[in-house]
Amino acid sequence: MRGPANGAGDDISAKAMQALRGDDPDLASRTLRKLLAEAPDRIDLLHALSVTELRRGNAGEAWQITMHAEQVAHARRDDTAGTVMPQIVLVRAAACEDLHDAKGAEAAYRLLLEHEPVNPRGTQGLGYLLVAAGRITDGLAMLEQYLTDKQDEPKFLEATQAFVDSLRKFVTEEIHPKEFLSAHRGSYVEMFDHYAAQMEPKGWIAEAARMQRDDNGNVVPIIPDGARDYAAVRVDLVDPSSGQPGRIGEQPMVVALAEYQPLARAPVVVSYPHRDWPFTVWASSQVPWNDLSVQVRFVDTDTHPVDVLDPIIGDWYRDGFDGKFGTAQHGRFHEISDIQQNGPGCAIVTLDAGRAELSSIDGLLRRLTILHGQHPIQHVLFGRGFLPA
Repeated sequence: MRGPANGAGDDISAKAMQALRGDDPDLASRTLRKLLAEAPDRIDLLHALSVTELRRGNAGEAWQITMHAEQVAHARRDDTAGTVMPQIVLVRAAACEDLHDAKGAEAAYRLLLEHEPVNPRGTQGLGYLLVAAGRITDGLAMLEQYLTDKQDEPKFLEATQAFVDSLRKFVTEEIHPKEFLSAHRGSYVEMFDHYAAQMEPKGWIAEAARMQRDDNGNVVPIIPDGARDYAAVRVDLVDPSSGQPGRIGEQPMVVALAEYQPLARAPVVVSYPHRDWPFTVWASSQVPWNDLSVQVRFVDTDTHPVDVLDPIIGDWYRDGFDGKFGTAQHGRFHEISDIQQNGPGCAIVTLDAGRAELSSIDGLLRRLTILHGQHPIQHVLFGRGFLPA
């Protein structure tokens, strides 16, 4: 299909740029789709739409658009397609990362670098991806290549150099990755205690469960609609006189490990010593205690991970909710997501661990060790990043 005449093309480009400059990604998506109806083979519009859908949180849709754009580019084989396609492949890599598809993201980065060996976004992106998937040696090699190429702005090169130096020091000194968990929990609990102490004189109660009376008049936890029967909820703080809730930390709290501050900038996935557990356990440098993700990969990819994990996670969460990893009044789990499958034989669940003790981590690993006897587990990852293959 031939592209539009220059006048029409310029008009479409102007409308596309106007849509992208706005602060409304939903409006930008609608506008770009209307423009693509007029010019369906415009690679630049497909790129803009893929970026917009990524901004809207539609990683799957963004991925589909990049795949369609590649088909259009192969059919056109013109200069515009050749210029824009590297950017589209980068969007695909980002979409795969959002979809927990590290393998797909790696393939996208390597496709880009196959055609453009010196591409700073591709080299750096692949390096950080590999580090986030537990492939520290390979990731460091790519980041060193990025630094050697020196094709980026000085501020980005300096930040990456600090990250590489810190990671090499971390590996050389054989720091146990449980220190990431300890640092995140410690900082979050310190902040929680600070605000709870401020509000206590005003009558506010910390870690109160959301409760209601059932049909028999018994006081029972409130379970969100559609959630598992164990997914009771505690609020960080509540004013009992009005029922007004208060939340401590509106965002997941990511903190830096002392002497390794640069590692908090991006996920670094590091394994426990192999003797610790019968499967490989990993912890990330980004493991916010109030948004603690747990990922599990089973050896058998035909395993139904959600069904297998549900009773284990349920018992663990109930114990944490009731104070087994703290006390009856302090240090309890607050909230948990549904378990989601994120690949063949893989699942992820996220919880707000409140002020629960670090012993809750070993409490889960002991339960998973028992499960391992029936359904062999390959990897368990705490925090942000990608389950190693």
